[in-house]
Amino acid sequence: MTDRQMRQLNQLLTITLSTALLSCATTKSTSILYSDNYDKTTDRTSVMIFPYGEIKVPGKWKKTRENTVSGQYFFIGQDSARIAIALQPWDKYEFSHKNPEVTTDNFVRKFYEWDANYLKEQTGGQLRIVKENKQNNYLIWNLSNQTKPQDYFLFGLKGKIAYNLNVTTDKWDEGKKINFLERLFSE
Repeated sequence: MTDRQMRQLNQLLTITLSTALLSCATTKSTSILYSDNYDKTTDRTSVMIFPYGEIKVPGKWKKTRENTVSGQYFFIGQDSARIAIALQPWDKYEFSHKNPEVTTDNFVRKFYEWDANYLKEQTGGQLRIVKENKQNNYLIWNLSNQTKPQDYFLFGLKGKIAYNLNVTTDKWDEGKKINFLERLFSE
C-alpha cells in the first residue's frame, strides 16, 4: 500500500470513527476533529475541520499551533508565509449567538465589524476593506501596522459555516494574497 493510500485510509477511518462517536454523544456541544495532510502529487495540504469542512491549501504547510478559543489553526509555509484557518457555525460567535439582528445576509459584514474593530484596538493598526463580494458572500480586508507585515483576512459564509482565513507575509504582493485567500474559500 502506498503512502498516499495509507493517508487516505487513515483519514477515512478517522471520519468513520468520529461519526460513530458523535452519533453517540448526548450533549449539545459539537466535538471537533482536526487533521491535515500534505499530498505531494497535487502539492496541496488538506486541512479538515470535521464536521465543518475542508480547506485545500496550495503547497506544503506545517501546523504551528491552535487557538482553542477562536478555533483557529495556524500554519507556516516553505517561504515563511503564515496562514490561519477557522471554520465555525455562523451563529456561534459572541456577536451573532441568539442575536436576531444578525442574519445569513449580513453576517459577513457584522463579522468584519466585530473582529476588525477588536484587532484594531489591540494592535493600533489601520483597517481597510479590500474587496467585498456579496454574491459569493465574502469580504477581504487588511490590517496594517508599521512594525510587521500586513495581515489580509477573508471572512466568508458558505451555508451556515463561517470562514475566517488569514495570510501574513511580506514576501507576497497584495494581489497574490487576495488570490490566495479567494482560492482557499472557493475550492
